[in-house]
Amino acid sequence: MIVLASISGFIQYVVDGFINGSSYGLLGLSFGLVVAVTGRFHFAWATAYAVVGFFAAYIANHTGVPVVPAIVIALIGGALFNILVETLIYRPVARRAAAQALLAIFVASFGVTIAVPNLIAWIVGTGSAGGESLNWISSRALHVGNITFTVLDVISVATVWACGVATWALLKFSSLGRRIRAVQVNPGMAEAVGIDSGRTYLVVFVISAWLGGVAALLAAMRNTATANMGLTPVFYAFVVAFAAGLGRSPLRVMVVGAAIGVVEGASAQLLNVQWQQVVVFAILLVYLVVKAARAWRPSLFQIRGTWRSPAGVAGGG
Repeated sequence: MIVLASISGFIQYVVDGFINGSSYGLLGLSFGLVVAVTGRFHFAWATAYAVVGFFAAYIANHTGVPVVPAIVIALIGGALFNILVETLIYRPVARRAAAQALLAIFVASFGVTIAVPNLIAWIVGTGSAGGESLNWISSRALHVGNITFTVLDVISVATVWACGVATWALLKFSSLGRRIRAVQVNPGMAEAVGIDSGRTYLVVFVISAWLGGVAALLAAMRNTATANMGLTPVFYAFVVAFAAGLGRSPLRVMVVGAAIGVVEGASAQLLNVQWQQVVVFAILLVYLVVKAARAWRPSLFQIRGTWRSPAGVAGGG
């Protein structure tokens, strides 16, 4: 009985990890898309995330606007925030910083992440800034054997994977996706064939805001939404984006996010809930160490021995 209870508890943690990890995948996709295509280390992504999650709840709770229009307004606000950050901050900083643009943009982005939540708290008042809840999708519990999850969990997983698949299809099959990939590979060449890199950057920032915004809305339905709610998600977004590989397929990013969530969930059963974020940090650390080792000593990762092609064998070579 103890063994069965332990196995049941482990499966519950794994299921919870998959549910959380699916959202991590969407976070990584949203953040990584901007970094891969534009080269901007968009740390203010955390603020765009919070703008959508917090203001959707705030508008629905305090203005009498129904939930769906409130969500639409918040998503537009998140996209507008990203556009303004790119046009008013990142581009001028990139022009002036030149070779140091990556670091300069990160510093500017970090400043925005500190300043804007304080501005939001000042605008809405300290009472609302303490947290708002977005009440829309039911959190009624569902049971499959001894495994428990909620209606919101099911809709959350379906929604984030639908967003991941839609992004993959957009990038792979649409003309817009081809333009985005062309700018990602070679902005100069893309400009030479008539693709406006600056406009494409803005489109990518809008897509990022909407993908991250969906995750923020689901988080606001599950927990309390605050003006600083993006600080922890940006950490997960960073880990997933870099662990999956910048510029890789959205489906790969989603799978890596889900895998990290499962590992995090399993670690809570095997170790302790307090160790969950430490495990995620360890995953990132191992990834960075392996990347550094491959760059320093590529021979360490080459398979020893000689491989002979069928043609060579047939020819006796």
